[in-house]
Amino acid sequence: MTSSLPDTARDVPARGRTDAPHFEITRKVRVTLLIHAALALVATVVTVPIPVRFPQLRVPVWIAIAVVAAGLAVLPEVRRRLARRPMLTGGWLLVVLTTVQAFVVGDLLALLGLWLAVPALALMAGRLRTRARKALVAAHVIASGGWVGIAIVMVTMSVIALTSTDAGSVAATYRLMEIFDLTLLPWANFAATLSGVALGLTTKWGLIRYYWVAIKLVIGIGVLVLAFGFLHDALEASAEAAAQVAAGGATAHDFGLVQGAVFWGFVFGLVNLLAAMLLSLYKPGGKTRRGLRTTARPRGAADHR
Repeated sequence: MTSSLPDTARDVPARGRTDAPHFEITRKVRVTLLIHAALALVATVVTVPIPVRFPQLRVPVWIAIAVVAAGLAVLPEVRRRLARRPMLTGGWLLVVLTTVQAFVVGDLLALLGLWLAVPALALMAGRLRTRARKALVAAHVIASGGWVGIAIVMVTMSVIALTSTDAGSVAATYRLMEIFDLTLLPWANFAATLSGVALGLTTKWGLIRYYWVAIKLVIGIGVLVLAFGFLHDALEASAEAAAQVAAGGATAHDFGLVQGAVFWGFVFGLVNLLAAMLLSLYKPGGKTRRGLRTTARPRGAADHR
């Protein structure tokens, strides 16, 4: 029987025995894990520009991440009779450790690590069974809906800040937006985008096999770059200016600065997120050239290069 898990890790009967599973990982998974381990080791000696919440935990967690990632990459080569469950448990441990480092310890480098840990786990898992696939779809829908909802709230608060004539109200609004930006928004951003990546890697859709999936991926990454590369700083500048104006007893009309940029930035992000939801609903465009080539491959041909 041919494997239904091309380009992924899979269970193969060990030579001479049919009851001993042999868990294999492809080269792309191994390289991803080793890059993650290298990133973790480099992060232990790199000074991050933004202070972390728990500096005493930063280096130990990075070391743990490096050990788990390197172990997952090397162990299948050292031990030829590895079961699937322990390897996937290790993959989940890697994702959890990286998530803790990013969102609890507060190390921004771990956000990059999540883009390595989640795809590695998805590729190791291979094609999901129905129950697991539905659970992942539900998680993606919930995270995406939350992301859109938060974006709507941010646009609404931007309008309030732009139209209010009371400096105290403007300052309070931007302060609330800052809280959302530092708490709920990053979780929704990464949960929606990375669950979408995991869905693509564990289902027939892939990441660049269909135009609508590829466009959604570009939108998700683009909105993340917009949020972390521009909107966060613009929002902080607006909040600081509003607080200074409120403390000085001036009116909200005494400062404009980046208020408009914050508003239009969140509007742009919201429009793109709504477009991504419509792409998921209508699935336009058909297959890409890569998708057509993948379909033309012999069924069950796995890429272990």
